[in-house]
Amino acid sequence: MRKVLLSDLDGTLLDLKSYSFAQSADSVRALKRKEIPIVFCSSKSRVEQEYYREAMGISDPFIVENGSAIFIPKGYFTKRIPYNTYVIDDYEVITIGKPVGYIRDVIRQTRNFLGLSFVCYFDLCAEEVSMYTGLDLKSSRRAMEREFSETILRGSINQSFLDFLEKKNLRNIPGSKFQTIISNKADKGKAVDVLLSLYQNEWGEVKSYGVGDSINDFEMLQTVDDPYLVQRPGNQWADLNDVAIKNIHGIGPEGWNKVSRIMLES
Repeated sequence: MRKVLLSDLDGTLLDLKSYSFAQSADSVRALKRKEIPIVFCSSKSRVEQEYYREAMGISDPFIVENGSAIFIPKGYFTKRIPYNTYVIDDYEVITIGKPVGYIRDVIRQTRNFLGLSFVCYFDLCAEEVSMYTGLDLKSSRRAMEREFSETILRGSINQSFLDFLEKKNLRNIPGSKFQTIISNKADKGKAVDVLLSLYQNEWGEVKSYGVGDSINDFEMLQTVDDPYLVQRPGNQWADLNDVAIKNIHGIGPEGWNKVSRIMLES
């Protein structure tokens, strides 16, 4: 039976503070030698994920912006993809969410109407994003290239704002640092389910593993066969209240490495 790994990035495969994958690099290479796909499933944008895919030599499909779209390298699957797709660069894309232009228009209109003063990516230059996020300038520019979501970096929102989002078929995802606005039809679990169906169509029976670190990974972890939750700084696990999700000791990449060993040894 073939295996597939679905993984969050920040605080999971990547160190939460430095965004480095140095600690997990050996495990990535070991999984690649066994031809186990490593599928990123993250809030990060396409260009952000492309940076890490290139750095790690990963060529598998990836899920962007909290399940808003699936990017599949052309020719990756030999069988026809039974979903509506379109082509961007070297990818076949399955879209679940809404385009960022629509989301930004709703945010601008609603923010002005309610007199709110929160700040998003589109309000700032790369230097300002770097100041708020701690990212370097190049990473800040990549983070700003959203296609299906927008991030609130500073300031507060209220229930009236959330109610307006709901009327426009959008929702807010609270994160550990920032808040993200996406389509209410998009979530990581839906995107994972679609992508796993493509692997099953290609290979037959597949066993899926998932690794995350936060409530934002809940839908993804509910969808896979074997879900794992790594520890966050302070040696704590996010409270997901699901007995099927296994808490694994190790903060971020340390826990991620343990899950990769479980996959390799099973």
